[in-house]
Amino acid sequence: MKPIHAIICAAALALAACGQPAETETPEAPPAPQGLLEQVQAMSEEQRLVFATTQLAAYQQANSDSQPVCSAIRGTESRGIIPPNIDPNSAYAPFAGSMVIAVQCGELRSMTAMDPAQQWIVAFAPGATAVQVANCGGNGSVTRCPRNLPLVEVGPTAPAQ
Repeated sequence: MKPIHAIICAAALALAACGQPAETETPEAPPAPQGLLEQVQAMSEEQRLVFATTQLAAYQQANSDSQPVCSAIRGTESRGIIPPNIDPNSAYAPFAGSMVIAVQCGELRSMTAMDPAQQWIVAFAPGATAVQVANCGGNGSVTRCPRNLPLVEVGPTAPAQ
């Protein structure tokens, strides 16, 4: 082999090794596990609604005291992230900072009125690995989970003395 060929082969090997990680480098750590809220936020709006209904079904299956069981979905609607100035007396108050999706269950006939006892809210709290579920049944035909979030005025802070 001529010396020029040996030099070309050595140069080719050196170039091939460029950019290759050294064997002593440690691999990158896997990403931290995400909570359900982060997973839901990465979904499209349609996927969120479907995911909420599957989470409600799983919750009701695991919690037999969760009545009435949602046998048919009539509608789903996102309430978004519950703001900190939510009315503390509302059904949404325990879920401030969480993403909430309302699920209306019941008979699939258009002439049948929506039953608040068959309305559920599914909440995805920051860092949580399980959903929180609440029933919206109130007195008679009044829901405890209105479409428009009941907010309270945030008053001015008292001056420091």
